[in-house]
Amino acid sequence: MVVQHVNFFRNLDTVLRELCGRGHLVTFLHGTRLDDPRLETQIERKRKRMVFMARGLKVVESEIHGVTSGFRPEPAEPWQRLLGLGRQVINRAIYFRPNHPSPERVVLGLEKDMPDPLVARVHTPRWKRLLSRPLALRVWRWIESAGPVSPTVDAVFDEVQPHVLLVAPTIWPKAPIEADYFHAARRRGIPTIGYVNSWDNLTSKGTVHVAPDIYVVWNEPIAQEAVELHDLPPASIRITGAPHVDRFFTMTPTVDRQTQCRAMGAAPDRPYMVFLCSSRTLIASEVELVTRLAEALSRRFPSGAPTLVVRPHPTNPEPWAGYSHPGVSVYPLLGDQADSPESWQDYFNQLTHASCVFGLNTTAFLEAVVVDRPCLTIVSDEFWGAQQRTGHFRHLVKGDFLEVSPDADDVAGRVERILAGADEKGAGRREFTRWFLRPCGNAVIPSVVVADVIERAALPWSDTAVPAAAPVVPGLTLASEGIGR
Repeated sequence: MVVQHVNFFRNLDTVLRELCGRGHLVTFLHGTRLDDPRLETQIERKRKRMVFMARGLKVVESEIHGVTSGFRPEPAEPWQRLLGLGRQVINRAIYFRPNHPSPERVVLGLEKDMPDPLVARVHTPRWKRLLSRPLALRVWRWIESAGPVSPTVDAVFDEVQPHVLLVAPTIWPKAPIEADYFHAARRRGIPTIGYVNSWDNLTSKGTVHVAPDIYVVWNEPIAQEAVELHDLPPASIRITGAPHVDRFFTMTPTVDRQTQCRAMGAAPDRPYMVFLCSSRTLIASEVELVTRLAEALSRRFPSGAPTLVVRPHPTNPEPWAGYSHPGVSVYPLLGDQADSPESWQDYFNQLTHASCVFGLNTTAFLEAVVVDRPCLTIVSDEFWGAQQRTGHFRHLVKGDFLEVSPDADDVAGRVERILAGADEKGAGRREFTRWFLRPCGNAVIPSVVVADVIERAALPWSDTAVPAAAPVVPGLTLASEGIGR
């Protein structure tokens, strides 16, 4: 398994455990130099953002025999600079496509590392027209396949001798060296698997420069993005469900509500709702909105409003340092990556005892849906950049499980109805869980399905070898891996 950052282990934790439980050996390589003596200084300087560094991976290595981890070497050959410039251009080209659902949101980040003359050329009408065509990506993939293999990367395969390579998330725009690992593996005849870490990856990052043999996605909407935006062969797509939330389907609370309230600094004798913060790339600070919402709740419940418990995003806890407002608590103070059994359990406890949750556009909605908590949001021009401007927010809208309000006062009114027993979107949450998180069936565990895909790719001679690749039927309805096994 090759990933960009050590904290991406969170997305593969349950899959790795499933593979090791079957007796396989897993080498997990990441792009974080944990042995670098400068890392401690960096962690100390960024303490509020980096307290979770490698926590989950260290837990697994202490618990499971058969897991090896280390740094993923980066190609240092002279031609890599030119190759890197080409990859930046192709990453940018995806957003010129007329059917891209978020054509403007991330392009500044994609262009900031490109030389100014190159950015100017890319924006000329002729180049935009050429780059927006699927042919541009096809030609670039031919260039990638015709180039030499990086000796730096080749040496990794000499050492590890893998039967299969999985790369996640395959579309990272910063130093997209995943392509070098795919290229080296393919030259050796090693089966290659691409893996989508999260629901927003295919509409907010780069693209797939070297197409793998198999591409693992959660569901049909993400499969459609892989085919239409990234020109991946439909036959290579495997739909598995979302492994990272597998734990939440079997967890039960380990503390009662009063104990959880005391741990969070919330009033034990009153209900609470959780404000699920978004990443800083979507919205820099949600402090003013929390204050606005707390005041709206106070007006709606003059004799005692439910506590508003803020769960900061782990990449953006700084706005909450020193924050204080009546009726609001912040827990965990620095947010949490939820990448270890203990942190997942604490997160589950926080959600399951909540009366409802609120957010703007956050992956935490997916976990709240599994826990079956009513989900509220505000959709307005004020938050257009964090919602409608993104490609992945449309999945939440299509899911029809959000209680949508125009302002904080309306949210407070909906909270009042929920506390009185109303749950207008309960059926929507369960349906969203079915088609977005567990499309192979609620009883089919996605991490088991992904492990099956990996195992069959690695052991093509076994009696469990994967059958003909998943076909496409009209409307891009892709057959799900695992159904009818």
